[in-house]
Amino acid sequence: MSIDPLEDMFKDPDRRAKLYLLFVGLQILSTVLIVVGTLIFILYLLGIIKV
Repeated sequence: MSIDPLEDMFKDPDRRAKLYLLFVGLQILSTVLIVVGTLIFILYLLGIIKV
């Protein structure tokens, strides 16, 4: 039994694939959220969106 839980996950190919898909999904989601936030900020600066 190793101390690092990620090392245990990398030994099993199925878990490695699931972890890879999870990380890719999180990267795509964070990119989309950054783009949406930037667009909302630009629209707010231009005065199109009023709070």
